[in-house]
Amino acid sequence: MITYTWILGPLSVKLAEGGFTDVVYLVNWRLTGAEDTYSANVYGSINVPPPGDVFTHYNDLTEAQVQGWVESALGAEQVAAYKAAIAQQIELQKNPIDAVLPSPWQ
Repeated sequence: MITYTWILGPLSVKLAEGGFTDVVYLVNWRLTGAEDTYSANVYGSINVPPPGDVFTHYNDLTEAQVQGWVESALGAEQVAAYKAAIAQQIELQKNPIDAVLPSPWQ
């Protein structure tokens, strides 16, 4: 069974925006999958819209909140597609279909 883990950060911030400080505008993320000794990952970044009526101060942000931003921005279908791609990469590690071999005359 593959265990998926989000690795979030670093976070890019505007030092001052709309009367707030340290406003996150970009989240770098990595989604890893691991099974036994095999692992694979995908990574990217998402833009965070400017704060509206609700603003969480930078020091009060939680990993779960930022993960929610990432998953919401990507959408459920894309997250599922990334997980499927990771699973496929792990399957190919477990059961490779090609290889690079040295020249037979060496």
